[in-house]
Amino acid sequence: MRGNHSAVEPKRRARPTRSPVPACFAALLAALLVPGLARAERPTEGGLWPYDPKDSLVFFDHPGGGLRVHYSADGPSVVPLADLDGDGVPDYVVRVADTAAAVLALYRDAFDLRPPRSEAEHDLGLLGGSEALDIYLVDFGGSADGHFGHDACDPDACAGHLVLENDFAGYGYADLAEAVDTVVSHELFHAVQAAYAVDLPVWFSEGTAVWAERSYRADSRDFLRFCDAYLADTGRSLFKPPAGPVPSFAYGTGLWWDFLIARRGPEFVDALLQIGGAAELPAAIAGLLQAHADDLRPAWLEFAAWNLATGEHAGARDSHPYAAELAGVAAEQEVFPLADDDRFFSLTARYYRLDHPGGPLWFGLAAPAPGLEFTLQAVAGGAADGPVEPEALAWDGAEPEPRILAELPAGGYWLAVVNPVLSDMSIRAHLCAADTRDGLACVEPLPAPETTGDESSGDSTGDDSSTGDDPGESDTAGESDPPGDDACGGCRTGSPALAWLLPLLRRRRRK
Repeated sequence: MRGNHSAVEPKRRARPTRSPVPACFAALLAALLVPGLARAERPTEGGLWPYDPKDSLVFFDHPGGGLRVHYSADGPSVVPLADLDGDGVPDYVVRVADTAAAVLALYRDAFDLRPPRSEAEHDLGLLGGSEALDIYLVDFGGSADGHFGHDACDPDACAGHLVLENDFAGYGYADLAEAVDTVVSHELFHAVQAAYAVDLPVWFSEGTAVWAERSYRADSRDFLRFCDAYLADTGRSLFKPPAGPVPSFAYGTGLWWDFLIARRGPEFVDALLQIGGAAELPAAIAGLLQAHADDLRPAWLEFAAWNLATGEHAGARDSHPYAAELAGVAAEQEVFPLADDDRFFSLTARYYRLDHPGGPLWFGLAAPAPGLEFTLQAVAGGAADGPVEPEALAWDGAEPEPRILAELPAGGYWLAVVNPVLSDMSIRAHLCAADTRDGLACVEPLPAPETTGDESSGDSTGDDSSTGDDPGESDTAGESDPPGDDACGGCRTGSPALAWLLPLLRRRRRK
């Protein structure tokens, strides 16, 4: 199903507006129809989008077989009637049928996917007059632009039909070709999904259908727009979209499926669909990755890193092939020193931009946060913001003690906080970063130093030899002993070329 969406902006985020997502989902339908539990009436029978009695209905059978397109030659749902080739069938109807045939051929040949089921396999007779997959062209009146309706289900799979917009007049597509390519590839993938499972969670069913749009049309603008909706809310768990009618976030998980399928190969699509109906789908996906010599944790960490390198942050490290075309992520905060106290949910990432003045970068946690992974990525060329470089440092949240991560040149940096742990529980973390130990807001301040020596005489000219420095110089009050050789507390360098960041100077400040 497809329809109008507006992404809910998460707290503390501000994003530039983008062109509106074209109409592609009816909220009412999402609330009323549960796949596999109710038979959807066809437009010839009534339902949410019925033909009008004034419609003059005819059909076109695709010469390749297996597809029948029903349309109105006159009436409220009339299709564009232009017939430039003079074959007696409106060109728009032929375009829909040819596109559907090409899409199904792609799903079969490139991904070895099952074909959609026919209603004849469920002893329903010939609902559309033949065993072919039926496509109905109706006027949605702007409420939607496509829908896959279930005709019948058994415990394992469903058969159904497609309903598509009759002319796309007033919709936000660039032209009819883009509209038909987008909606046909999306809805036909729902028909393929139905051949594998009766009921699928929306973040899986809609996300993989959006992936399918790009699999058919690599320049899919619809895919990019939905990916932007996901990138606007990366602090939300992949498998827990907002409640209510299907939100853009659920469609936007297509970004994850595109990443994962590119990582594992085209045969992975069939494997995903075979487990799509699992009761604990996230755990099933993790197990499937392990069966393919992969693991969810490193996959999610790479996905989170690629997502940062999108939009204006793309171009200086590996990322999605279309990274520069995305809106990119927004910073949770853009302040320095940094402090944040929040819960980090399963399979999420949050990003913080730091304007570092140069010198040491201190980091601390109020308490251990095992499971969280942190990375620091520099903005290329020492700029305040722009393309990000590969990770300079990576560490986990097991050790909360404040420490110097590195000596850094002045410039912009991005701190990513990633929860790659598959769990129903969040991880609470109070984190902070600053250029001095005293600037860390999430850790206890150092205790005041104890006084030593005879203070009664008021003599301040005593022997300073204990400092090991010139007379008249002493340690600055409140400064801690510098960290030892393992000062980063578990930091890992992302690149040998950046190893110079790690050595720390054991030094004292002078009055």
